[in-house]
Amino acid sequence: MNTENLNGILVQYIQHCKSRAAAEEGSFWRAADCFGVNWDIDDSDFPAMFADATQQARLALDNPALQPIGGMQNLMLRDTEIELVRECFRWLFKADDGDISNCRGRVELFADQINGRFRRVFPRMTKYTMNAAHAAYLLNLWSPRENYFYNAAEAKAWADYFDYEADFGGGAALNLPRYYTMCNDLLAALEAYPELLALHKAYVEQELGGVDDANHLLVYDILHTAYTEQLYPKGYARTATTKERAKAVQEKATRAELCARIGEAEQELQELLANPAQLPDLTGCKITHKMFGAGTVQPAEGQFMVIDFGGTLKKFSYTASMNSGYLTAEDPAVEDELQAYQDYNKTKDRLEKELKAMKAELVKM
Repeated sequence: MNTENLNGILVQYIQHCKSRAAAEEGSFWRAADCFGVNWDIDDSDFPAMFADATQQARLALDNPALQPIGGMQNLMLRDTEIELVRECFRWLFKADDGDISNCRGRVELFADQINGRFRRVFPRMTKYTMNAAHAAYLLNLWSPRENYFYNAAEAKAWADYFDYEADFGGGAALNLPRYYTMCNDLLAALEAYPELLALHKAYVEQELGGVDDANHLLVYDILHTAYTEQLYPKGYARTATTKERAKAVQEKATRAELCARIGEAEQELQELLANPAQLPDLTGCKITHKMFGAGTVQPAEGQFMVIDFGGTLKKFSYTASMNSGYLTAEDPAVEDELQAYQDYNKTKDRLEKELKAMKAELVKM
């Protein structure tokens, strides 16, 4: 996951969390709390318990076009269907030891069973259709520690921005393993953000009765908030035009290429600095100057060599003078040592200059 992009999102998200009131939290927070407090699959009055447990979830799932919660409630108006719905939930909430593929199979079967039964009982009431995403939502209410809420638009926006394969599907084609992989990557990355984890922990304790969600609610809220509050750059916001999206994709590719170049240059510089070339000690070496003749190198003064030409002392740059051709060493190995020292410094200076220029360019993007 691109750390720089993630930082950009989470800095905004943390500020959003600090400024919003508890009443402004997404309905899924309240839905998880409400479900956890009221759910009892063995309740003697299962329909009433179901209504209490899902009253907040219904706000999130039911709309004029589709009403999966309302559909189950209508189905259970018939006494003969209550136990079927209860058994469907037993199957949906069956332990799977973290097997996401098994989980996907259960949500698909749950939706198929409820839909099939509803069509037999109310063949003309199509708005009560349930899909796999709805079933997955219910599964997350029951076990937020193991699962993630899913919204197709929010998931796709995150995937596009962080270069995941964005086709998570929907309905019967919902690809939970792919979506959970993306969420798990974000969950792992959050370990580097202790302030954010502390904010979430405090919220869960104060508002949700200490629900043990293993930060899964936090992961989804980040995806949800990034989308609804438009924390993405302009080209990735949900209001972006086609032209803006295309431009953003190109800029992102350019930025990624620049970041890769910066990484390569930093790695090269680190390797260079790990094995620095030392300024050779040429004291006592015989040196000939084109104008001053033969001389002997004295102890150095900083970056300058001092040469005694028959009692006259002259200072010369260690590298520039040898390369200029005015100075030659009696021992060829001396010139090799000076050349290696000069090459080291030239490479070091070049890399530092390139890094400075590339980082300045990155800031402007």
